[in-house]
Amino acid sequence: MAGLVLVGCGADAESGGSTGPDPGSTGQSSATAVQTTTPAAFVLPENCSALLSLDAIDAGLGVRITGTTNYLVGVPEPGIGRTGRVTCSYGVIPNADGTSSAPLLQASVFTYDSIESAIDRVDTVVSQGRNAGNRTQDVPVGDYAGVLIVSVAEATLVVAVEDRNYAITLAPGLVADDQLAQALASLAMSAINGGVPVSTTPEASTTATRTS
Repeated sequence: MAGLVLVGCGADAESGGSTGPDPGSTGQSSATAVQTTTPAAFVLPENCSALLSLDAIDAGLGVRITGTTNYLVGVPEPGIGRTGRVTCSYGVIPNADGTSSAPLLQASVFTYDSIESAIDRVDTVVSQGRNAGNRTQDVPVGDYAGVLIVSVAEATLVVAVEDRNYAITLAPGLVADDQLAQALASLAMSAINGGVPVSTTPEASTTATRTS
C-alpha cells in the first residue's frame, strides 16, 4: 500500500535577547498530517484495446498484422486459484467454411486469489515448457521477471505481476528470432500498462538471458 506522508512543522520563535519566556510571544504547535492511499483493485479489461491495443502491437512488433480481433472471457478455475481471465486474439482470418485461422497474436491476463498463486502458475507453465523440450529465456519486463518459452509452433512470454499473470503468444515468422524477447517484452509491458504503446530506446532495450 502506497503512503504519502506530509509533515508540516511551524514554530514562531521570537528572540528579544532574554533567556526567559516572553509573555507576549505565542507558539504554534507542530502538526503532522498523514494521508494514505490504497491502489484501486485490478479490473479485467472490458475490450481488447484495454488489454493490448493495435497501436501497441504495431509499436511492439514493428509490423502491422491484419485480420479480426476476438475477445473472450474465461471462467474461474478455483483448483489453481484463478479468479478470472480475458484473452484477446489478433490477426484472425475467417475462412469460407465458417472456421477461422489460428491467431497471429494472443494476449491474456489472468487474475488469482493471491500473489503466491500467480507466481506458482507461472512456475508451472515454465516447467511444463521445459519438460516438453522447449527453449526458455529469462526476459525482464520492466521491473518484473518474465520468461520466454519458444516451441516450434509459437513463442510465449509469461510474467507475474502482483496477483495476476500476463501471457503474450506470437505465431512464428512475424519477428526474427533474435528480436522475439524484446518484441514480446514490449507487448507485455503495454498490456500491464492498460494496452498503451511502450516507447523504446536503445538504452531501454530489453536484455534477455538464456537459461536453458
